[in-house]
Amino acid sequence: MLAHLAGLLGVLTLGLLSPGPDFLVILRNSLGPTARRGLGTAAGIALGLAMQVTAISLGFAALPPPALRALQLSGAVYLAYLGLRALCARATADAPTADPAVHGARTGFVDGLVCNLTNPKAFLFFVGLFAQVLPPGTPLRWRIALPVTIVVHGATLWTLIVLALRTPLVAARLRRAQHWLPRAFGLVLLAFAAWLAWTTLQA
Repeated sequence: MLAHLAGLLGVLTLGLLSPGPDFLVILRNSLGPTARRGLGTAAGIALGLAMQVTAISLGFAALPPPALRALQLSGAVYLAYLGLRALCARATADAPTADPAVHGARTGFVDGLVCNLTNPKAFLFFVGLFAQVLPPGTPLRWRIALPVTIVVHGATLWTLIVLALRTPLVAARLRRAQHWLPRAFGLVLLAFAAWLAWTTLQA
C-alpha cells in the first residue's frame, strides 16, 4: 500500500503542476501586491479538495448523469466568469482599486474553493484513483489516511507555488508582464470554459 501511495503522490504532483483551472486561478491570484489572495486561493482549493475526496470516500462517487452534467455546466459558467473578470482587470497592480478586498485572502479563498468544487474533471480523476487504490476490503485506516494525505500534499504544494511566485525574481518578471498576462489567463480560462461546456453538451 505504501508503494501505491508513493506512486499516487507522484501522479498528483504532475497533475497539480499541469495548466488546469486550479493552477490558472493560483497564478492569476498571486499577481497582486501581497501574497494574501494567493495563499487564500491555495486554502480554498485545499478545502475543496478535502470535500471532494471526503465525498468520494463516503460513497457519493456514483452521481446520476443529470447531476454530473449540472456540475460540469456550473463549472464552465464559473470558469467563464473568472476569465471575463481577468480580461476586465486593470493593467497594473500599482493602480488603486475601488474594492480594497480584491487582493484579500477571503476573495482568493472563495475563488479557489468554488473553482475546485465545480471542476468535475478533478472529481472524476479522484473517483478513478480511489477505485484503483481503495478496492473493497481495504482497511479503514487506509481509507482515512489516503484522503488526509492527498489534502496535505495538495495544500503544501499550492502554498509553495504561491510563495515561489512571490520571490523577487519571479515577481519582477510577472510585474513587467502585467499589461498582457492577466488577459492571457482570462482567454485561457474562457477557452477551458468553452471546451468544458462543449464536451458536456455533446455527451
